[in-house]
Amino acid sequence: MLEKIILGNKSKLRKSRLHDEKGNLVSWKNLFFHAPLSTFTGILRLSGQRPVLPWISYTAIGFLKDFLTKESRVLEFGSGMSTIWYAQHAGEVYSVEDYLPWYEKVSAIIEQKKLINVHYQYASNEEDYCSFMLNKNIGFDLIMVDGSFRSQCISNAINLLNPGGILYLDNSDKDSSPQGGDMRLAEQKALAFAKNINAEITYFTDFAPTEFFVNQGMMIKLPKHTNNI
Repeated sequence: MLEKIILGNKSKLRKSRLHDEKGNLVSWKNLFFHAPLSTFTGILRLSGQRPVLPWISYTAIGFLKDFLTKESRVLEFGSGMSTIWYAQHAGEVYSVEDYLPWYEKVSAIIEQKKLINVHYQYASNEEDYCSFMLNKNIGFDLIMVDGSFRSQCISNAINLLNPGGILYLDNSDKDSSPQGGDMRLAEQKALAFAKNINAEITYFTDFAPTEFFVNQGMMIKLPKHTNNI
């Protein structure tokens, strides 16, 4: 039973529930503190309740909670309960979604909670999705890439970050098979950008809300003196 709990379905993509798809093992600290939270929120999700949290590394959530202020502006590719959480912790949130049923569901939550600082848009095609806010001459303090077309979103996002801002690529361990995929290209673009401007790069191998296994996230923090915009 213990082996089944730890190994899960023994997917070829990961060694166990405690490894991300790149083979990195979660730390004992994250296992001790975050696995119970992940399990609890996962059970809530199965019962139809969705925790109002970004579904990213718990460690990253803690970092962003301290980083965001009521003056912060957030751009989000891919929406959800994270959109609600960012609206509660930042000044403005711009979010784009390309799956209409989910867009309608999140729109209803935004309206129900009367979140007037969220600018939420549905994009019916790849071009509109990836170019969201690209030509609006607005900079962002946090850009979350957690939806579709991630490599192209990274290409556009790096032009929108404010000095000292954060770019976060969720699920950066995906597409780790020899065949590769869009996530590998997204990570390569993000790394090249970060190294070019000497930005801080942090990887999180951790549990996330509602997930019963470990994932990886990648965070890039720009130096405050960059002239990226």
